[in-house]
Amino acid sequence: MSSSVAPTQGVSGSADSRLRRRGRALLLTESAFARCVGATLTGTFMTAMVLAFGGRVDSLGLTLGAGQVGAAGMLLANPIINRLRSRRRFCLIWLGVVRTLRLVVAALPLLIYEGVDPRSLYWPFVGCVFVSWFFGMSGEVSRQSWIAALVPPARRGRFISWRTMIGMLVHAAVLIAGGKLLDHSEALTGQPLLGLAGLISFGAVMGWIGWALLYCTPEPPMVQPRRPTGLLRSLALPFRRARFRPLLLLSSASALATGVCGGFFSYYMRNHLQMSWARIGWVDTAGLLAGMMCAPLFGRWADRFGARRVLTVTMIVKGVFPALWILVTPTLWPLAFVVVLARTFNSAGQVCRLRLSMNLSPARDQAAFLAMHLVLMCLGGAVGAVSGGQLSAFLERAQFAPVVAGFQVVPLHVLFLVSAVLRLACVPLLRFIREPRRSMDGGA
Repeated sequence: MSSSVAPTQGVSGSADSRLRRRGRALLLTESAFARCVGATLTGTFMTAMVLAFGGRVDSLGLTLGAGQVGAAGMLLANPIINRLRSRRRFCLIWLGVVRTLRLVVAALPLLIYEGVDPRSLYWPFVGCVFVSWFFGMSGEVSRQSWIAALVPPARRGRFISWRTMIGMLVHAAVLIAGGKLLDHSEALTGQPLLGLAGLISFGAVMGWIGWALLYCTPEPPMVQPRRPTGLLRSLALPFRRARFRPLLLLSSASALATGVCGGFFSYYMRNHLQMSWARIGWVDTAGLLAGMMCAPLFGRWADRFGARRVLTVTMIVKGVFPALWILVTPTLWPLAFVVVLARTFNSAGQVCRLRLSMNLSPARDQAAFLAMHLVLMCLGGAVGAVSGGQLSAFLERAQFAPVVAGFQVVPLHVLFLVSAVLRLACVPLLRFIREPRRSMDGGA
C-alpha cells in the first residue's frame, strides 16, 4: 500500500500539503472511472436489462428496490473500517468484489444465445444487483470519509461539486455511446443483448483502472474512536446526535418520494413514448449536462450561503419535475428535452446533501454517520420503487386508461403525480436542519 498522509516531525507541513493535494486529485480522477461502473447498469441500461429478461414495470421496481436494500451493507462499513484502520484497504477489497461481479452480470445476456430462458435469468440478475449495491455503496461511504479527511469543511462544497461534475460528464458520454450501441445491437440481432454485454464489460474494465488509482491514493491517518465501535453502537450513534436526526428524516422521506417514479422515466420513454435507446440516452444526457455545468456554481453557493438554502430551492424545483412528464406524449416526445432541464438541480441536491452529512457529523466514527444517511436514503428509495412498480402494475392489470379532455392517461402518470405531491410535502422538513456556521466560507 502507498504511504499514508501523516503530519509527523519527519514530514514537513509543505510535504503534507502536497500529499493531500495529490490525494484530492487522485480521488477526483478515480471518480470518473467509478462513474463508468455505475452508469453502465443504472437508469436506461437497468431498464434494458430487465426488459431483455422478460420483465415489466413491477419487475423493474423490484430490481431497483433490491439494489437499494442491498445498500444496507453500508451499516457494516464503520466497524470494519475501524478494525482495518484503513479506508483505502476497505475500498480496495469491497470495490474489487463489485468489479468482479460486473463481469458476471455482463455474461448473463450472452446465456440467452445458448438457449437459456430469459425469464430464468431475471432472479440471478436481481441477486447480482443486490450484492453489487451491498459492496459498492459501502465503498462509497469509505470514499466519502476519505474525502472529508482530505478536504477542509469550508471547501467541501466546491470539491464535491467538481466530483459530481466529472461523474456527470462521464455518465453522459456512457449514455450517448451506450444508447447507440444498444440500437446497433438490436438492428443486427433483433435484441440489445450483445450491446448490453459489451457495455457492462467496459464498465468493469474502467472500474479496475479506478481501483488501481485508489491503490496509489494517499490516506490521512484515521481519527480513532475513544473505544472500539461495534455494529450496534455504529447504528445508534447517528440517532443520538440531535443535530443529525433531522437530516436523516428529510433524506429518507425525500428518497421515498423520489423513488415512487424516479426509476421509471426510461421505461416510460421506451414503452409509452416508443423512443429508441439512443434517443433515451440523449434525453438523459441533456439533463446530466445541464446539471454538470451548474455543479461548481451550486458548490460555491453551498459554501457561501449554506447548503440548506440551496437545497430548499432544489427540492421545490424537483418537486414539480415529475408532473411535467405528463405533458410529454408520443406525438410531443421532443418536450422531454425541455422537461429534463429540471435535472440541472440534481447536482445541487447531491452536493448539498453530502455537504450537510459531512458537516453535521463528527470526525470520530464519521463513516457511521455517512453510512446511516445513505442507507436511509436507499431504503426510502427502495420502498418508493417497489411501491411505484406494484401500483403501476396493478393499474395496468385493471386496464386503467381513462381519456380526460381528449388526453390519454396511463398508469405511470399516476406515479408522476403521487411523487410530485410527496416531494413537495418534504420541503417543510428543511426548517429543522441547523447547519453549522463554521462550515460556510465567507470569502467565497
